[in-house]
Amino acid sequence: MARTSFSSPASNIVVSSDGYFDVYPPVSRSGGHKPAYRGELAELGAGIRGTDARLAVRPDSVALADAVEAWSAVHGSAAVRGELGRGRDGTA
Repeated sequence: MARTSFSSPASNIVVSSDGYFDVYPPVSRSGGHKPAYRGELAELGAGIRGTDARLAVRPDSVALADAVEAWSAVHGSAAVRGELGRGRDGTA
């Protein structure tokens, strides 16, 4: 499983190659912090999630970076504030 981090003014997003992404506040964090939101790759847009629910693009691709940036611009602040629920962990 590969994990790729993306930072924006609204949030820090960590994308996992096994089908999800975690959203954290845009501040430093140490190990053990739970994400403010956990989403499924399909939320990032068409072509990001493969048929097996895993990452369909390379972790360092421009397509993934653009998708994360677009999602963060629209949903990042709300995810950090808890307005989207907790996501795929079952408490949405």
